[in-house]
Amino acid sequence: MGKKLARTFQTSHQAGFSLVEVTVLALLLLVAVGGLSGAVLSSLRLARTTEESTVADEAARALAARLQIEDFGDIFRLYNTNPGDDGLDVAPGAAFDVRGLTARTEDADGRVGRIVFPAVDIGAGVQALREDVSDMRLGMAEGRDLNGDNDALDDVTLDYRLLPARLIVEWTGAGGDRSYELDLVLVP
Repeated sequence: MGKKLARTFQTSHQAGFSLVEVTVLALLLLVAVGGLSGAVLSSLRLARTTEESTVADEAARALAARLQIEDFGDIFRLYNTNPGDDGLDVAPGAAFDVRGLTARTEDADGRVGRIVFPAVDIGAGVQALREDVSDMRLGMAEGRDLNGDNDALDDVTLDYRLLPARLIVEWTGAGGDRSYELDLVLVP
């Protein structure tokens, strides 16, 4: 009878798992679930970042399309940083909002978008559109003749025939501080 009891004990012991085996399996399962959770969270963050970038791209392209249907001679006046040259129009100005994006905390005007022209401040918030502004991305390396007078060193605020512009969207989103830029040259 003693042998039978020992054999029964040995058989039932082999059929189960030891505490060490259960602990190791639980740890492996926790590592796997943790890795999977991290991958899912990372994927969600990446999807949100991609969505934000798409929103910024669409907003910049929509603004570029709107600029192209404006009266060409009024674009700089309406979209520069100087509200004093808008005349009787209520001009949109150089800054713009993008629905779904949050401005960076250090952004002074609290708006995510801005339009940059090859212009210089000439005092009291007044800007002059200049041909001698150096901006390689806008094709303004050593002056660019924007008014067709063969003199690429002028103030062309009132008589430009080409208008380079950069549309910039800067925001804080799921991936931290992000930005998107679209360079274009407007023609009549």
